Amino acid sequence: MSLNYTCFRSLLLVFVLLLVRPVLATDTDYIKAYHPLVHEAELLIINKDYAAALEKYKTAFAAVPEPFARDYYNAAVCATLSEDKKQTFDYLKQLALKGVDLAFVQKQKVFEPLYETKDWRKFEKKYPKYHRKYKRRTNQEVRAELDELYYRDRKYRFAEGGLRVYADTLRKIEDENVDMLLRTIARHGFPGEKLIGAGAAMEQLPRFSIVIERQTTAKKGFDFTPLLQEAVQQGNLTPQAAAYLMEAQAGNRKYKTIALVKVACTNPKDCEGPKKLKLLDKYLVERLSTREEDKVNTLRASLGLEPLIDYRKKVLYSLQDNRFMLASNWSVKNYVVPSKEAAKVLTDGFIVAETALASE
Repeated sequence: MSLNYTCFRSLLLVFVLLLVRPVLATDTDYIKAYHPLVHEAELLIINKDYAAALEKYKTAFAAVPEPFARDYYNAAVCATLSEDKKQTFDYLKQLALKGVDLAFVQKQKVFEPLYETKDWRKFEKKYPKYHRKYKRRTNQEVRAELDELYYRDRKYRFAEGGLRVYADTLRKIEDENVDMLLRTIARHGFPGEKLIGAGAAMEQLPRFSIVIERQTTAKKGFDFTPLLQEAVQQGNLTPQAAAYLMEAQAGNRKYKTIALVKVACTNPKDCEGPKKLKLLDKYLVERLSTREEDKVNTLRASLGLEPLIDYRKKVLYSLQDNRFMLASNWSVKNYVVPSKEAAKVLTDGFIVAETALASE
């Protein structure tokens, strides 16, 4: 990458930040005003106090101009389990206005008790109207442009020969994609749910985030950290997504976005014997000293994330109760290894999750 090109990138970032920073002086800081309340609601969920969780969600939603789709969804589930039909449909409507497809909602078994009701049939009839309103409220042109970045990235990467054949082409595409994304941010701010919606199936990561993931520190890529942090503050990105993307760029796990790990053997017999590993086929958490965990929690809090112990509890709970969205696709990592020796390496420094969390 030439010096001139690098300077251009740096100037573009400065320009973007100058546009973004003044907004922070007047807008709500989601890290302080919103995410702590959502965290409290989620803790109430894992304690099965759905009515109290619903009230906490109401407080969170009233504190900001644009709540997140994931939280509307969890609030709708709480309302359903609390037999508050009116509130359920109010929150499902909000999902529709964020672009979530009716088919996605219909697949969620938690809402099945509502399917035969008059209110549900009325809701289904109104869904196309809600969807049209979503398209008017959001910038579909920007959404299409950002989706194109995703398809450009995949076109040659997954073509025959892939990186081996198209390495130079892919590097050029990655650079162009970064510049296009930065220009979009300069014009519109970081593309959040208010600008482009939440996706038909409630995206945990927007498709264009692949552009950010490709820019790793190891490859001397463009550092999106300040833009991601400001996006969280402004309510344009969830702290979970921001933490994952920053870890992906830096090549580390300083926010501990992987909450649980499970290790299994390709052939179970290979890991048997008189000294069978006790940590195989169980959900594990990384063992940290008090000092290490405090450092992680400080980082997490600065981004609006809950303490690590609570995050792990939520993810573990979500494995037993999938009615709620309390974990992300990256929250649990499953490893399948060929030998006992490999299993020992991967489980070193870990402890059984249920044992660790029960002692806290």
